[in-house]
Amino acid sequence: MLLRLRSGAPRGLSRRGNRRFVVFAPVRNPQAEDLPFNQRRHSETFGQIVRSDRLKKDDQLEADSGRVFDRDTPYVTHSPFRDSDGVLFKGKNAKEARLHDLTLRGRVDQNVTKLPYEIARTINREILAHTAPDRLREKAALLYQALGKDQIQKAPETGLEADAHIAALFLQDYAHARQVLLEIQNRTPGFSPRKVLDVGYGPAVGMVALNEIMGDDYSPEETESYIIGRRNSEMKKRAKIILSRQVSEQPKEENDDEETQENEEANTVTEMESETETAMEAKTVTEMESESDIETESETEHEFEQNEDSELGSIDTSAIRIRTKLRNTLPMAKQYDLIIVNRALLTREYSFPRDIDINIHSILRLLSPGGHLALIERGNALGFETIARARQVMLRPESYQTEHGKIPRPYIKGSSIKPQKLRNEDQMISDEDVEFEKKMLRELEEEENEEEAGGVSDFEKQIIAEHGQATDEELKFEFEDNENFEMSEVGAAEADPKAAMDYHISIVAPCPHHRKCPLQLGDPKYYKIPSHKHRFNFCSFSKTIERPKFTMELKRGKRLATSWDKTAEDGFGLGNISKKALRDLEGSGRPGGNNTEVGNYSYVVAQRSFNDEETVRRIDQERRSQEANPSKMTDVGSWPRIIENPKKVKNNVKMNVCAPSGNIETWQVPKSLGKQEFHDARKAERGDSWGLGKKSVIVKSSISEEAKKKLDVLARTQRKSALKEERKKQWKKLVSASEEDFDSKVDELADELATAVESSKKYKLQGKRAKFDVDPRKYDGK
Repeated sequence: MLLRLRSGAPRGLSRRGNRRFVVFAPVRNPQAEDLPFNQRRHSETFGQIVRSDRLKKDDQLEADSGRVFDRDTPYVTHSPFRDSDGVLFKGKNAKEARLHDLTLRGRVDQNVTKLPYEIARTINREILAHTAPDRLREKAALLYQALGKDQIQKAPETGLEADAHIAALFLQDYAHARQVLLEIQNRTPGFSPRKVLDVGYGPAVGMVALNEIMGDDYSPEETESYIIGRRNSEMKKRAKIILSRQVSEQPKEENDDEETQENEEANTVTEMESETETAMEAKTVTEMESESDIETESETEHEFEQNEDSELGSIDTSAIRIRTKLRNTLPMAKQYDLIIVNRALLTREYSFPRDIDINIHSILRLLSPGGHLALIERGNALGFETIARARQVMLRPESYQTEHGKIPRPYIKGSSIKPQKLRNEDQMISDEDVEFEKKMLRELEEEENEEEAGGVSDFEKQIIAEHGQATDEELKFEFEDNENFEMSEVGAAEADPKAAMDYHISIVAPCPHHRKCPLQLGDPKYYKIPSHKHRFNFCSFSKTIERPKFTMELKRGKRLATSWDKTAEDGFGLGNISKKALRDLEGSGRPGGNNTEVGNYSYVVAQRSFNDEETVRRIDQERRSQEANPSKMTDVGSWPRIIENPKKVKNNVKMNVCAPSGNIETWQVPKSLGKQEFHDARKAERGDSWGLGKKSVIVKSSISEEAKKKLDVLARTQRKSALKEERKKQWKKLVSASEEDFDSKVDELADELATAVESSKKYKLQGKRAKFDVDPRKYDGK
């Protein structure tokens, strides 16, 4: 290697202060023109010289420099992830092909969901096109405000409310239901439910998502959809229109006449329900209002429905025939292989958790052995606590604190055989009790021996003299000859396998354990406390969905694009903004130029075990031995679930997971754990199950009981302050009108007062008692 002095340094010396040093620079070797360092940067030259000189001495320079191709030879390389035809060995794309097999098994669908074009087109042209856009946006904005304040959906009654519900909520409801059903399909081999029930406020969203997943050839035996609400006729019409656009909903041609009659009977708004069914459903999801409302509205509950036509725009919905039967109530004696409950467990926040307990018991009795139950709620604190409460009712983790794994738990209320409880005096038997029993037996034996030795006693002689000698027939018990009783010989009693409980439930997703939820607080009031040192996390997941045309049209304009002023009287604060500012704030329906939106949801998927004798015996044996499921290491349902997006730091990935131990843990997957593990950890996202292990773990502590007591005090104080502020606002509204308002803004003030009166509960009840021929709400939004 040749070196020369850098130019500008005479005689090879350089001065910097009082110090002298020689500066050398690498130069190009004329005898090694093919060395690769000639093509490198100056900072890499020295290293390349050393490397290339060693390779040249070993005659490996040409092999290291790569292959040489002619101009006519195509440059083709072999990928380890594709076969000779270019088809991927695994995964749907190149990103998934590079993942480990276990990572693919625990990975959920991360693609952008897209609403089918035919359904989006139908909603836009056949449903929403018949409503005034401004009224639709106003109603949708009020719906969003109500969800933000109350966090609970309400059953839409009028046509405008049904249209606003579909325009505002159908898109995300469909995406969330589809995501949950896809996970059930991936976890259950041969998933094809024959009997399906969908429960929700919307237009059979669960059935729409299931039909899209199963394909056009899906032909179940029975599908039913219960649309919640007393006046659900408007939503039923829209549900029939949407479902009729799916191929799997078309009835069979062979039984045309029979299915036509069945669908007409099932899909019309029936008012004759059996007395027993009405009595049972009065406590379940079917009753969405208080008991006082039921009494006052019983006489005129269906007056307007009887006079309504079955047309929606230009579509006669009575002529539409679909497979799915639209119900008014939950069934009584049927059972289903799949039940989808979409945001319908809690009807009033102040009824937490009573409504959840009643509704979940009513739904679980409809689940057949081996069937799945999918519960979906909104991805906020109230939705999570609703799901956690339903999970607690099904599993009862407080009764199995020492149990590990995912052994199916007995559901006592749904079992045909109930466990018997011992009396307090039978639970503990002391040594004194045993000695007393032995003493009594000795005395009894002595008496019998004396009677045998002395013959018949005087008392027995008197009885025989008066009534005669007793025969064997007279000594029998009354029930010995009865056909309903079975006599057995005295001996050791054997355990009857049929006497065990026959209703067991296990959680399929997302929980990797059956212990108490580590994030559950037990009451949504804790999340409303404005200031405290605790940070409450809850379990929720997200899904990205592409916006169709009707969603972009809805969210275009000032009402849904402007930041709402909650302190304003109308809730929007549009009156305080100038027209020019409103024009500048008008949205295009595509924030940031994106065609997608993200929605959060909480969910749980439960499965009922089969109730045959062998399955019940196996479950009881596992529980008695206190052993976890033997397949827990290979079962995806027992892998830790990622509940937050992993944090990527230098040569390390940190993941917050819900671990099989029942705790929230932070798993660290550094680069030193393995190249494949580190690669897959960087590609993991929230909602995935992780099956490649970790190098270190940090267990996070849950909130203590003492902290909960302090939070209870803060919650009561915060509630009193909120009620006081609400009374101040109401009083301010009452005295805010001035004399000038009656002179300059008479029409606006009259409209505001009329709207307030028409929306009051007293006005609606008086209108129903008047028995008008036409419902004025029918023309709302026209």
